[in-house]
Amino acid sequence: MPKPATFTLVEISALADRLREIWRPGSQITPWLRDNAARLTKLNREERFSWAAIAAALNEVGIVYRTGNPWTASNLAKAVSEVRPGGRGNPTPEQRAELAAWKAGQDAVKAKEDAAFAAEWGAMPREEQNNLLDLWRQTNELSGTAAARYLSRTGYRKALPGSR
Repeated sequence: MPKPATFTLVEISALADRLREIWRPGSQITPWLRDNAARLTKLNREERFSWAAIAAALNEVGIVYRTGNPWTASNLAKAVSEVRPGGRGNPTPEQRAELAAWKAGQDAVKAKEDAAFAAEWGAMPREEQNNLLDLWRQTNELSGTAAARYLSRTGYRKALPGSR
């Protein structure tokens, strides 16, 4: 990709005027960025405006987050990439389906682990359960395990770290 051109303050002000035409005061920035991501990307890629120049134009118009923090080249490029279709904040339907399938697979694995732990825990004498819980509390190895999910779901309070 060719290096972005260097633009003068007059050219950045002209860009700000172009952006002012598509901005409605009071609009929320994320939906606006989503609607205009292609336009901003075209400014960067085809008209060779740097992200810094585009950020300066947005700041001049007052197109900022509610916090009022000015845009920088890096936070603008990141925000635009996240709202583009397929970006982290705006997955495509295919990406959503892939993620849902992956989560379903993970849930199935966890359910199998949880069932196995529940059967093993139920067959264990109470004294052995208490010893195991004391060991887990000392080593802090319970977090995120099938045991933690089972004990949380069943309301078994002794398993909670720091509880008495």
